[in-house]
Amino acid sequence: MLVKYILLCAVVMIFVSSPIKADDLDVDFSGFATLTMSYSDDPDIGFSSNYLNASEAGFSFRRDSLLGGQANITINNNWDAVVQAIYQDRSIKSFDNFLELAFIRYRPQRNWIFRAGRLNSDLYLISEYNHVGYAYLWARPPHAYYSFASTAGHYDGVDVEYNNQINNGFLRIKFSVGQTTPKLIAGNETLAVTFDDLYTASAVYIKSAWTFRASASRTDISNFKSAPFDYLIDGLNSVASTGVWPQAAEFAHGFEYQHHKINYSALGVAYDDTHWLIQAELGSATSDWTVIPSNTSAYLSVGYRVNEMTYFGGVSTAKNKKNTPKIVIPESLSYLPEAQSQAIYTLIANTDLAIKRSSADQESVNLGAKWYYSDKLVFKIQADHYIIKSSGAGLWDLKDLSQVDLEHNVNLVSFSANMVF
Repeated sequence: MLVKYILLCAVVMIFVSSPIKADDLDVDFSGFATLTMSYSDDPDIGFSSNYLNASEAGFSFRRDSLLGGQANITINNNWDAVVQAIYQDRSIKSFDNFLELAFIRYRPQRNWIFRAGRLNSDLYLISEYNHVGYAYLWARPPHAYYSFASTAGHYDGVDVEYNNQINNGFLRIKFSVGQTTPKLIAGNETLAVTFDDLYTASAVYIKSAWTFRASASRTDISNFKSAPFDYLIDGLNSVASTGVWPQAAEFAHGFEYQHHKINYSALGVAYDDTHWLIQAELGSATSDWTVIPSNTSAYLSVGYRVNEMTYFGGVSTAKNKKNTPKIVIPESLSYLPEAQSQAIYTLIANTDLAIKRSSADQESVNLGAKWYYSDKLVFKIQADHYIIKSSGAGLWDLKDLSQVDLEHNVNLVSFSANMVF
């Protein structure tokens, strides 16, 4: 409610702080697109570039392809607005899932910027252009790192930025507050979670070929809609009231969304000179919510330019900070009536599966090349090898849930064309 009130005030301020003349208005349109053909060699595991998109195995033209458009609206010397929409193969085909940016920006002077509306999260090195494939090396942002980012890639709120020249470099500091409700599909069921009171602070320093970034955020889980988890929580609470399975109450509290918080921090560094392009990021999430457990993720990418070609390679990793909770099957189940004991055994199995499906534990290595065909078009080829550890397929769509305890090796080859216009 506070965020909506602030957004309304920002719109009103446009009309009371600066007179707008028709001659002042200027609208510039731009666009970007990615067309990708990719192939993954494990038919039992669906791959998607982020949580919001539909997953597929085998050949696909949809998993990374997208079309985006942006309008930059100049209102007067102090005010402007930006609207950006992305059409991609989202799991949930809703307007809210396609609208990436829609904000009003106010510059009272050179060093200060205020924005209100739908904003980018500003937590990562490529937060401002993570959908513009032309602007970065890879066929897609590193999967182990940026899959997590997709759930809070944008938010509805306000931010304030201060920037200045310091020691022959450029410093930008930003603070923001907002909320976001990503909608996605998990296990063929619709899932929506609200990250409320999302506070973020970030700092970026750019000097010659170097870029340094540090960011931190915290958020409350204020709502969670998922029919499978509702059934699971109800079952756990029902069993907890009997005292037959002592762990039931603990797991029910872990799955419930009330009173849970997530804290996130990230560090990034990039080096880009005439030949070398080196980039690395490290992120750490601390959570007491079982659905999104504490994790760390990181990647390192190294590229080398030769004329119009850039050859690159990299490694990435994502891993839960804590071990998967161990379920202890009570001995008393063997003394219960068969129907009751079987129902509790099924509940225990479903609880174990839900915990393991939320866990991410994977490593990957990639090699590729990017060809600058023109100032509007680039082509890329990339090969990835993923090692998904036992009970670590949280970033993948596991078709056969009986394989959740197995290690999987997946190869993914991608050919893409990235355009700006």
